[in-house]
Amino acid sequence: MNRSQLLNNICCLSLIIISTSSVFAQAPVLQVEDAVKLGLEKNFNVQIMRNQELIAANNNTPARAGMTPTVNTTGTVSYAINNTSQRFFTGETRSAPNAGTFNGRIGVEAVWNLYNGSRMYAIRDRLTTFEQQSRALTTAQMQALSADITLAYFNIVQLERTTSNLRYAVRLDRDLLNLVQAKKTIGSATGLELLQSRSRLTADSARLVQQEADIKRFYMGFNQLLNRPVEENFQVDTALSTQMVLTVDELLLNARQANPDVILSKLDQQLAMLNTKEIKGTFKPELDLTGAMNYSYQRNAVGFALSNRNFGPILGLTGRYTIYDGQLRKQNLTNAKIAEENAKLRQDELLYMLEAQIRTRYADYQSLKQLRDLEDANLKVTLDQANLARELYRLGKITNFEVRESTLLEVQARDRTIQAWFRLKQVEIELLNLAGMKMF
Repeated sequence: MNRSQLLNNICCLSLIIISTSSVFAQAPVLQVEDAVKLGLEKNFNVQIMRNQELIAANNNTPARAGMTPTVNTTGTVSYAINNTSQRFFTGETRSAPNAGTFNGRIGVEAVWNLYNGSRMYAIRDRLTTFEQQSRALTTAQMQALSADITLAYFNIVQLERTTSNLRYAVRLDRDLLNLVQAKKTIGSATGLELLQSRSRLTADSARLVQQEADIKRFYMGFNQLLNRPVEENFQVDTALSTQMVLTVDELLLNARQANPDVILSKLDQQLAMLNTKEIKGTFKPELDLTGAMNYSYQRNAVGFALSNRNFGPILGLTGRYTIYDGQLRKQNLTNAKIAEENAKLRQDELLYMLEAQIRTRYADYQSLKQLRDLEDANLKVTLDQANLARELYRLGKITNFEVRESTLLEVQARDRTIQAWFRLKQVEIELLNLAGMKMF
């Protein structure tokens, strides 16, 4: 490849980079808080779980718990035609061919379970707990989605900063190439140094093109996470910010109260207790209040009475008590108590694992904070070293290799600073998620 072709390739790469950057520069800035809000509003799973909440709320009624009476109405009309022959003890006979008999009845009946061993109250509490559980499941889904969106957002921030650092490296390569060309013109640089500078510029430019393509895919994936058109353009706030994290004791306290999994575990334990209470109610008698208002009319073509009409109320009490059922209720109660104990054990295990996770990640957080501070300090030293190396190269006191090494160290130090920040941000998001805290 001759010199003109190489320069043309470098210019093409630069134009691609500039055009890609200008597209994103014209796009609106999407803040992470707005991204989370948008994602929660449009997420299909969240919408489905909201509908599940409505179903659970609709099911939580006194009628479904069996606390209200049941009222039914029935009506019957019939007409029968019979060939009737009757013979009485007096010896009298009576015959009626095709004798018609009309029957009509209508009534209203009500049944109200007055007492069933307090099972209706246990069912009512269970329905209320189901409603709370549905809301807790929605909260857990939203908490997890918020963490995913936040992490994906700051991953793009990391990529943007890394890409910006690579652009900076390309600019340094170009400046160094121009300097080498100028020095070669006056005879203070060799042709080898010029070729090395061009090679570095081409290699870094190619890496930048690949990085730009990768980051575009991440933008499209983020739009998909927000349920937006994947081609919608936007920018992110590239400030390397961190959030103040509470102490480990404060995180643990908040996790025991607000962690979605802990809340769901408590509700599972409550449901197990209510199931035990409901089964205990089967050992007690039941009492129903029944009432009815009936009207009936019958007309006969033959018989003792020409017509018969009845109208009036009926009121009664019905009691039930199971004397023996093969010890099924006793077995059910034993199983319910075991299930209740299992729910308690699962909650204890969850709290233990949660505390271990928080303490481990908090230790990581403290270490990463120190690492970030060290990388920041090292970056300042590396910047001074790189600036000094470039100045010494202009003065001809160091070689092209030495200035390239100092530039490479500067770029690597910038990358390590970005990576240290992102790792710290990852742990921060995880700690907030474990503690059941909002991301902002």
